[in-house]
Amino acid sequence: MIRKIVAFTLFLLISFSGFSQTTEFSIAADKKPLNELLVGLRSQYGFQLSFNDKKLSEYTITANRTFSSEEDLLLFLIKGLPFDLKHTGSVYIIVPKKEKKTKKELIKTTIISGNVVEAGSLEALPFSHIQVNNHALVSDVVGSFSYTSTADTSFRIRISHIGYYIYDTLVFAETGQQFQLVPLSEELPEIIVQNNVIEKATLVGEKPGEIKINHNISRFLPGQGDNSVFNLIRLMPGVLASGEQATDLLIWGSYEGQSQVIFDGFTLFGLKNYNDNISVINPFVVKNIELYKGGFDARYGNRVGGLVNITGKNGNLQKPVFSFNVNPTTASLMLEIPSFQNSSILVAYRQTYYNLYSASDFNIFAPTQPGSGNEKSNNRFNFDFDVYPDNYSFQDFNMKYSTLLNNTDQFYISLYGGGDQFKIAAETETERFGKRQNGSWGTVPYLMKFVNSEYNQQLGGSIFYNRNWSNINNSTFSFSHSAYSKKVSDEFELKNLLTDEASSNNLSGIWNKAKEYALRNQNTVNFYLGHKLEFGASFLVNNTSITNSLNSKPGLQLDTTQTFESLRMLLFAQDHLPIGEKVTLKTGMRLTYQFKIQKAQVEPRFSISYKPVKNATINASWGLYNQYMYKMTNVDKDQNYTWLWVTVNDRIPVLRATHYVLGLNYSNNNLTFNIETFYKRTRNLTRRYYGSRTINNRIIEGYLYSFGDARAYGVDIYVKKDFGGNSVWASYSLSKAEERLAPLTEALPDYSAAPHDQRHEFKIAGIYNLGKFFISANYVYGSGMELIKQVFANETGNVFYSRFDAAVTYQFRPWGKNFEAGFSVLNIFDTQNLKYANMKKIVITQNIGSVSVYSNAVPFTPMLFLKVIL
Repeated sequence: MIRKIVAFTLFLLISFSGFSQTTEFSIAADKKPLNELLVGLRSQYGFQLSFNDKKLSEYTITANRTFSSEEDLLLFLIKGLPFDLKHTGSVYIIVPKKEKKTKKELIKTTIISGNVVEAGSLEALPFSHIQVNNHALVSDVVGSFSYTSTADTSFRIRISHIGYYIYDTLVFAETGQQFQLVPLSEELPEIIVQNNVIEKATLVGEKPGEIKINHNISRFLPGQGDNSVFNLIRLMPGVLASGEQATDLLIWGSYEGQSQVIFDGFTLFGLKNYNDNISVINPFVVKNIELYKGGFDARYGNRVGGLVNITGKNGNLQKPVFSFNVNPTTASLMLEIPSFQNSSILVAYRQTYYNLYSASDFNIFAPTQPGSGNEKSNNRFNFDFDVYPDNYSFQDFNMKYSTLLNNTDQFYISLYGGGDQFKIAAETETERFGKRQNGSWGTVPYLMKFVNSEYNQQLGGSIFYNRNWSNINNSTFSFSHSAYSKKVSDEFELKNLLTDEASSNNLSGIWNKAKEYALRNQNTVNFYLGHKLEFGASFLVNNTSITNSLNSKPGLQLDTTQTFESLRMLLFAQDHLPIGEKVTLKTGMRLTYQFKIQKAQVEPRFSISYKPVKNATINASWGLYNQYMYKMTNVDKDQNYTWLWVTVNDRIPVLRATHYVLGLNYSNNNLTFNIETFYKRTRNLTRRYYGSRTINNRIIEGYLYSFGDARAYGVDIYVKKDFGGNSVWASYSLSKAEERLAPLTEALPDYSAAPHDQRHEFKIAGIYNLGKFFISANYVYGSGMELIKQVFANETGNVFYSRFDAAVTYQFRPWGKNFEAGFSVLNIFDTQNLKYANMKKIVITQNIGSVSVYSNAVPFTPMLFLKVIL
């Protein structure tokens, strides 16, 4: 017992002596910058400090002392310096001393302004999200921002950009500051990251209908990289993924051509590409992606659907960089060269290096009319066609020169050129009733042959200049040009093999061209506490033409050409008004004047964001939207749908739409939940179709027009969870797209399903980082598009869309260089899906019937890729 008492007493004495000990804090410095000394103390003793690194670096400390408390040490370090020490909770904040001011000085404004750039390359980061003392801002296209206050001299600033570590610090009132954000996926050994909070896959819910997308993660998704931009966009809620239409985006029930893709200020109309694996955007040159599904503000226009705004890289300002990528479809390279002071030249090139098409990509169903010598299935005769790929080639080129003037103003010239050509032939033999060599009639062999060719070309360019006025306000001036050409021809021949006579020779073709010229000015005036006014003017010219060729009978050739042109002047203004820290109002107006018809049209816009609690935001928007150049639905004599670019004139009306958007966003602990509802109504819908009419008792065949309207409505649900260096997200869209059209002389019918209508679409995707490995997978399910249901109305098989992809990417650094190697498998379960844009029906004769040609979407496709950055 005595031993237990002694042991217990000793334990109490040791414990008491331990608790009674005081922690001492020592410094030993010889002319050491104050900021570096504080960083060392924070690491050594666990101090929680907030200070302006740049300001404190101006002062040096020489001392060798020991202190009994943190506060005593910090007060000693700033003694005699123009700083005060504040204590908030467990955090010490070093702020500038406040001087006594006169009444006039008290109302003097303080300004903080600067540029957000990428650490290492100094690439500007446009449209970054910034919080200054809990007031939300967004940087402009060159990463600049400005905030004005009447009371604060120090600011708590938090900057986030998708795919980068969050920048969170305390700064003082100063203009022209530079804030460097470290990218998540790049290895920058010379940069020490002290905050591991990351904005990862997407950012939703900040504004109505807007999604910011992390392009840095797109290369880790399944695929070989050439279509990584659109692969990522198609996984977003509200963007139709079924049908794999990579030449256009169908967003929130919009038709082809009603949504716009903008790259560096000029419009990209699109190329055909191959099996959705090559897109018009080279992922090497992408810096920032913004998706607007609807309800967007007054800065954007000329579209009644959605909008994708892509900002291209400017090029590395610090050192030359060479990037190379090879995969089963293309080889691509990019070169970034710093030139002169604060200037860079970027050059990128892609092209296919072999014929991509094979016979397995196409299937041909035979006519629905009875015949002999063929197997009948579901009232359809199935012919085995041999498909002879003739040619497919793709290439595109980007070049950009950019420079910083006076370290604040930016100037660049961005150029793009791309094209692809495609040709495929299919033929089969069948037996039909026909003429024999001796002149008698009976069953004879026929050769059926189909040839389809298509050529697409896209050119674009822009000249851009951004001017900062006293580091507070700014103006941008730009000129852009975009040109697109699509030429398609179809030939069908039915030849009697005994007599070598063609009983049917159908040759048709269409050539569609579109051009856009735009001269724009935009200005931003910043007021107090995030309040700003944006206004500007534009002059736009659009030209389109359609040439039709038709040869349905021997010796009869018919060519018709229609041309369209529109000249417009645009004025816009928009007020961005924060009300406290919970409400933000945005009101805007666009005024467009059409010179040819001498008519002005107004497009008002309004949106509100309300934060009832810290982690939740309610968004709502309403607006009118006009479109002056769009894709008109074209239905040929065989009931094939194509979409052709036209420009409004006295016969083609302006598309007018009304958008209603309401959404709720909740984000906490790296979990994001977003739900958005939308309603869109589009008026002045135009459809061009092949038909007949009677004139002076004569039946005249040709193209006619019908007019009407469309409506789309639905809901998107989106959930995303980030954990560690990983992300998982899922979305579900429930929507309906309807239309009604009739000739001008007839009444409009009831609404019916639009060609692209699909009721359900579910998507899920995830990226898991395991050291140097990135493992990713995604799955898309669609209940089936209306156009596909109509084409295969007699089929008993399912027309739903289902595709599961997976990939593994490995990053390594041999010889100190960045390498990436990856393996992807597309459509793992080899589900037979149909492409929305590659279906064709050809009527031979009324007696023989018709042939339907369609293209499968991506089959089971394993692929490898290698990327090198030197």
